Amino acid sequence: MRRYFYAIIFVWLCCVSCQNEIAEIKAVTGDFNYPVQSIIGADYIFSERGERTTRLESPLLERYVQDTSVVIAKKSFKMTFYDDQEGDAILTAKKGEFWEKSGVFKANGNVRMVNSDGEYMTSESVIFFRDSDLIKTDDWVTIQTKTGILHGKGLISNAAFTEYQILKPTGQMNINNTID
Repeated sequence: MRRYFYAIIFVWLCCVSCQNEIAEIKAVTGDFNYPVQSIIGADYIFSERGERTTRLESPLLERYVQDTSVVIAKKSFKMTFYDDQEGDAILTAKKGEFWEKSGVFKANGNVRMVNSDGEYMTSESVIFFRDSDLIKTDDWVTIQTKTGILHGKGLISNAAFTEYQILKPTGQMNINNTID
C-alpha cells in the first residue's frame, strides 16, 4: 500500500510541477533579436561586374535576420565609394544599417561625406540607394566647398558627392552678376 501511495504522489508531482503557461514562457524568453553573425574588424569590398564599387570598414558589424536581413554597424563605420571618372568619396558616421534585399544603407549620427575635391557635407543622417547610386537626406546639411559654406534642409547627391542639390537652401548667397 505504501508503495502505491508514493507512486501516486510521484505522478501527481510530475503533472503539477511540469506545467508552463505560454505567457510565462514568453515573459522569460521575450521577443529578443540576437545577431546571427558578428564580425569584429570588418572590411568588405563590394563589386559589380568585376569592378569594385564600395568598401565598408567597421570595428563591429552584426547581421540580424527576421523578415529580411540587415547588417548593422553600431560602433561607427567608413564607406568608400569608388568612381574612376568622378573620383572616390568617403562617408563616415556613428551608426549604419544596410538592408541587403533592398540595397538601402542608412547612416546616422555625425554623418560626414568627403569628395575627391575635398568638399565635404555634414548631417545627422543620410540614406544611400545602391541601385540608383543616390544619396539623400531630409535633415539639415552643411556643405563646405572651396569657395564657401552652404546650408539647407534636405539633399540629393550622387555617390561620388560631385553633383548635389540642397533641396531647401538657407542663409546668405553671393551671386556674381558679371556676364562674359
